[in-house]
Amino acid sequence: MKILEYSSELLECDEWDYTNLVLNTTSENVTPATAILNEKLNFDILRNYDYRKLVGYFIRTQNDYSDVFQLKKFSSSTDQVWKPFVYELLGFESDVLLKRYELNNEIENLKTKIKNMEDYYSASDIDRINGQIDILTREKDMLEQDLDSFNFYLNEKQISKELIKEIENKSISLQNKAYNLRSDIELIENSLATKEFLDFDYIKELFTEVEIYFSDQLEKSYEELINFNKSLLEDRRVHLSKLLSEKKIELKIVDDKLKEVGKQRSNILNVLQDNDVINKYKHLRSNLIEKEKSIQSLETQKEIILQTRTDIKELNEKKKELEIINETIDNKIESGNKVLNDIRYLFKTYFEKITSKNGIIDISTNTTSNVEFNAGIITDNGTLTHEDEGFSYRKMLCMCFDLAILSYYSNKSFFKFLYHDGPFEALHENRKESYLEFIEDYCADNDVQYIISLIDSDVSSDKLNKEDIVCKLEQNEDGSGALFGFKY
Repeated sequence: MKILEYSSELLECDEWDYTNLVLNTTSENVTPATAILNEKLNFDILRNYDYRKLVGYFIRTQNDYSDVFQLKKFSSSTDQVWKPFVYELLGFESDVLLKRYELNNEIENLKTKIKNMEDYYSASDIDRINGQIDILTREKDMLEQDLDSFNFYLNEKQISKELIKEIENKSISLQNKAYNLRSDIELIENSLATKEFLDFDYIKELFTEVEIYFSDQLEKSYEELINFNKSLLEDRRVHLSKLLSEKKIELKIVDDKLKEVGKQRSNILNVLQDNDVINKYKHLRSNLIEKEKSIQSLETQKEIILQTRTDIKELNEKKKELEIINETIDNKIESGNKVLNDIRYLFKTYFEKITSKNGIIDISTNTTSNVEFNAGIITDNGTLTHEDEGFSYRKMLCMCFDLAILSYYSNKSFFKFLYHDGPFEALHENRKESYLEFIEDYCADNDVQYIISLIDSDVSSDKLNKEDIVCKLEQNEDGSGALFGFKY
């Protein structure tokens, strides 16, 4: 985008002031196009509101004529979305109205929260709940004392979780050691049962069978080898026999320790398997858990009730604050202001020039102190008529409101154009010419561009200045007269 006074040239991207703009974004690192446009427009009216909220009042389509103040795009919105800036547009401070909506929302949320609580609990139950908590706490303390006594009983029997765990670990360790010792003993006994592994007579017989000469010298050397082997085997037997004896002694010691540990485990089990003791322990633990759950539940109820009391107090304070704000708004509306009076006078003047009837706009508050904007037609003595209920007069009321707003702020940095779709459709034939005269004077006096769209049957072409016709659309077969010069 390139910001220029006026240009019809398409610039190269490197000449642009901004590139890759997005329409809207929540990122702090990206500037949206709407923010740049707001900055360039630099409106000194309603600075806290985006121009996009306001532009609809100056580009009225057929869908926007059903209500003078509430555009079609706001029909499904809450009053908080559009009423504050209309309120400010008419010369009042919108902050107080925004605060009213904010307070009202907070009050409704608190009411809902309090009602949801009161469906289950009553604020008057607080003393009963405190009493229940006290009773249950006393009972819980007694159960804890009984459990302490039970633990003391176990201590008297020299039984504790640590002792049980120690005995179990010791038993497992001794069993593993006994298993390893028995495996070692079995291996040693098997080794001692092994016979000589060299048989001289067998080897000599084997050589004879294959007719190989077995020399006397070789026979002598082999006999020496056999004797040496027997000597080694005998030494090995002596060593293994000694080791076997040691392993058996060690195994007996381990077995004796296992028997002792077994007796200890048996004694503990005898105590722990006492049904009276176990049942008492289970009963105490179960009751204690139930008491703790009940106390926790009551504490939660108590917290909710206390919070609700705080919410009720806050609700009453906000209601008082809302009453003050409502009174402030009523006083402001009752006092009025110059902006509203000037806009109202312009509105009445324009409506009378166009329709020869008395139009009026005013502000009021309803039974719930909500601000209401009103526009209608009155008699000479100030009585409201029902003429505005017809579409034609309702349309003229919308148009005159836009004209009055634009005229009042014409010397400010604000919108300088106005578009109305089909204004002649709402006018009687004898009022169309006076309307044309009016808009010529209006544009000259306020230095604004007034754009209207109409069909050729709305007004005779000889009543229009040719230089005022910017675009004329026709539906010709060849496409000439179309908006883009061709049919598609």
